Amino acid sequence: MRINHRKFAWGLLVFCSPIWAEEVLDASKDPVIIPAGPFEFAPIFEAAESYNDNIFQKNSLKRDSLLTQFHAGGELALERQLNRYALTYTLQSSQYHNSPDDDYIDHFVGGTSHIEFTRRNRLDVNLGYLDSHYQRGVFLGRDLLFPTQRAEPDQFHLHSVQGAYRYGRAEAKGNLELAFNVRDTTFQNNREFTARQDRTDFVMTPGFYFRIAPKTTLLTQVENQFVKYRQAEASAFDYTKQRFFFGGTWRYSAKTEVGARIGYLHQEFDDPKSKGVDDVTWDLHASWAPLSYSQLNLSIARDVTATLGNSNVRASDRYSLGWEHDWTPRVTSKLFGALENAENLGINRQDDYTSFGVDLSYGVRRWLGIGINYAYRSLKSDNQTLDFNQNVLMLYITGNPRISDEAKTPWASWY
Repeated sequence: MRINHRKFAWGLLVFCSPIWAEEVLDASKDPVIIPAGPFEFAPIFEAAESYNDNIFQKNSLKRDSLLTQFHAGGELALERQLNRYALTYTLQSSQYHNSPDDDYIDHFVGGTSHIEFTRRNRLDVNLGYLDSHYQRGVFLGRDLLFPTQRAEPDQFHLHSVQGAYRYGRAEAKGNLELAFNVRDTTFQNNREFTARQDRTDFVMTPGFYFRIAPKTTLLTQVENQFVKYRQAEASAFDYTKQRFFFGGTWRYSAKTEVGARIGYLHQEFDDPKSKGVDDVTWDLHASWAPLSYSQLNLSIARDVTATLGNSNVRASDRYSLGWEHDWTPRVTSKLFGALENAENLGINRQDDYTSFGVDLSYGVRRWLGIGINYAYRSLKSDNQTLDFNQNVLMLYITGNPRISDEAKTPWASWY
């Protein structure tokens, strides 16, 4: 089964119900829901047509193509008092007009639950199964040192469990939280290369939150990550990483909010011959709404990640900026940009990744939105054979936009 795993999609959903046809659009409304006994069903359908001038993200093997994509599926939900349970299925289909070997259909099945045992005890759990693939040529997004260019894309199965338990009333000054995330990845083809990438990732993060003022909350967290490879040869690169954070959030007004986590990072491999990292780490974010219809979002982060199946560690500084406008209830625009400066400590190589773009969308109906998106990406590396420039122009249609935003799927809505 084959499909593309990109985050560019469309949505289209047309129903003949006269009730929906008569509604006045409001982009902030809830998604379109179809009652089904005690359940509620929210359909998902998105479609996109785009032009990509460098589908393999490699200037030396540059190939352009038109790309046709769609998402289809739905979410079936059940609510009981304060509890909510949902089952989601979606597929993503991608067809490259100039590269049929990269055509794929990916599938995702997921379940989510929000359970409030008491006013002090809350649990959120997400389960997922993903049958998918990586686009040929992509390597930064999958923590590889070099691009892959094989006869067919690498296919994989991913099982995941993610959740958080929170103790303390929502209005209480103090709350305790235990967050966890388990991801098990198994590749299905190209085993001479991918077998050493089969792994299980564990992340567990206890945290304490304390509100010292009505608009100010302090936090402390310890993020613990363990990566275990299944191949005996690769198991020498099993590693642990801990990040010790102190920070908080401050809501200056309804228009301005700032948050920060700053701390110390320790990463080490199981093999003592491989060098680990001790460094500072941080996550900073800020949002500002200078006008009722305009909002600026800024984030800055520093972290380290071990590349797959070897002793290299990538230390990255990431910066992102977004500017959103809701010009009318129907018309929205987004400007976005990001920069990542990554230093590969094990091989002494610098990679600088840049992206920016613009998105303009129009809500035709509550259940239908259309838009146009342009995105530019580039990599400048000390190894010049890795450099690339990529331009993507997309037209998209999104059905039931609000559920496309809210459903827990691997493919974000373009709307």
